[in-house]
Amino acid sequence: MNPNTPPKLSRCGRAMSAPSLLRTTALPTALALFLGACSGGPDRIPPRTPLSPDATQARPPAAAPNATLATRYRVDPRESSLRILVYRGGTMARLGHNHVISSDDLQGQIWRGANAENSGFEIAVPVNTLIVDDNAARSEEGDDFPLNVTEDAKAGTKANMLRPTLLDGERYPEISISAASITGSTSNPAVVANMRIKDQTRAIQLPVTLSEAEGALAIQGSFEIRQTDFGITPLSIAMGALTVQDTVKIKFRLVAKAAPASP
Repeated sequence: MNPNTPPKLSRCGRAMSAPSLLRTTALPTALALFLGACSGGPDRIPPRTPLSPDATQARPPAAAPNATLATRYRVDPRESSLRILVYRGGTMARLGHNHVISSDDLQGQIWRGANAENSGFEIAVPVNTLIVDDNAARSEEGDDFPLNVTEDAKAGTKANMLRPTLLDGERYPEISISAASITGSTSNPAVVANMRIKDQTRAIQLPVTLSEAEGALAIQGSFEIRQTDFGITPLSIAMGALTVQDTVKIKFRLVAKAAPASP
């Protein structure tokens, strides 16, 4: 894959199989949380240097749009998708497998003003509808994600992921990402966003590319976060011989269509 080509994300299919780091009975508190992985495989891409505390502090949100000054767009969940890549680590990593966590249920809005500074967005990722180890998604992500994870393993991983000690889907049904500041051109903006997971909010750099056709915006990109930046300790057992890596890579593609004008 050309590293300069934005990832192609599709809606997810079904099916699965293979032992899972986050499912194995040796890990009763398996931490299937997608916030425990990395950006490209345990032996290929080293973890990034953690952000300084100041760099991860949440920032004031971008101003809400004035209906007369900005064009509003609604995210179309049928054409939008988000994908999270989770990697195992440690000398016993062979006992587990990597995960792809997907969402095809994104919600939110984008507003586009006369310049980047007057633009912004609010995106919600429903937690309880996240899809674990979809065959089509694993196939598209390559050799690090063998196909046919069992249905039982998928169900166990998702149950662990939604536990109160992890994503706590009952109390915190959404992960939110909203604009804090946007600078540069509207076609190639520099974006700082606030990301909220459970009760923790952090500022993140959000590289994006944007295109427009027939009244719709297409926005795509990828970024990394670290589990520990959100106050969560990555899974580690056997003195670190089997771990879930701290850094997770998130890929997304948003398609947003012009919202009807307010009366």
